[in-house]
Amino acid sequence: MNARKHGMYAYRSRSSGLTGNQLKLIGIAAVLIDNLGAVVIQGVILRGGAAEIYQTAAFGEGHVWVIAGQVCRYVGRLGFPILGFLTAEEFVRARDRRGYGARMLVSALVSEVPFDLAVYGRVIYPQYQNMLFTLFIGILVMAVMEETKNLPVRAFALAAGCAVSWVGQCDYNVLGVLFITAMYAFRRNDLARLGSGIGLCAAESVSCYCVSALSFVPIVMYNGRRGTLQLKYLLSIFYPVHLLALWGIRLAAG
Repeated sequence: MNARKHGMYAYRSRSSGLTGNQLKLIGIAAVLIDNLGAVVIQGVILRGGAAEIYQTAAFGEGHVWVIAGQVCRYVGRLGFPILGFLTAEEFVRARDRRGYGARMLVSALVSEVPFDLAVYGRVIYPQYQNMLFTLFIGILVMAVMEETKNLPVRAFALAAGCAVSWVGQCDYNVLGVLFITAMYAFRRNDLARLGSGIGLCAAESVSCYCVSALSFVPIVMYNGRRGTLQLKYLLSIFYPVHLLALWGIRLAAG
């Protein structure tokens, strides 16, 4: 095992395991499956209203579509932790961190109308925001923590980020911001990273989605390498496009 320097952080890399690109594809696939379950199965086939789309469907009478929708939602719980982990990794590695943050913000803004259309059937639904805003807030918190070692300032930045995500009702909310920050803060300590990450995933168990802790199965297989493909913009393109496709399905179903 060797260490490769990038900035002030030494990355351990190994030849075996999953690359960052492969992890990203797994995370994106999980998000797609999650939204297929929420929008297409629960929202269209089962005719769940907008308010129920992001809620857990109850198992009832062995209905195959209810079970299929729930399975999709469970699989989807793997998506955000993987993408949150990669957001912390990509932030540390980024040569242009302002550009990285700006790209995430633009992607979040571009995705918001498709998100509202697909999930709520409205052009604007201000009560809930897509998960890319949570990733962006995490980037802002990491940027402050990167600039200063002052603990009160770092704590304030984290508290402010959590407050903004809560007030704005961003997807994954406070737990999402805490997760990204933990992946950054404990990047030099594998055990602390694993423990804090699983703990925050388990905190989601109030909605019966503690299966998100299973996201660490592929995460611990990460080999510290990006991979040969250039997938820098994949999430930014995939997220709004897949939401528009889901909205199209919703429209076609009437």
